[in-house]
Amino acid sequence: MFEFGVRVLDVRERETDPFSYLGIAEGFPEILVHATTAEQAERALVNGLEEHLARLMDPEATPLQMDDYPTVRVVRMLLISQPS
Repeated sequence: MFEFGVRVLDVRERETDPFSYLGIAEGFPEILVHATTAEQAERALVNGLEEHLARLMDPEATPLQMDDYPTVRVVRMLLISQPS
């Protein structure tokens, strides 16, 4: 099991400014959202993180960058959550 930290920040400069929230997924600088409610920001963060992880699992979307060194070992890892 993995745990991901998400933060929703109130980024208004003054209390009288319109509501403005910035959402970040800790450890994933490419996942950044802006919303006018904290709930929208949280939902967008969860969706963005889900989409990002799905792209990482797609071998066509994330091809390995091979260099000129010979491959001496290939390992495939499968992460499965065990029931408690």
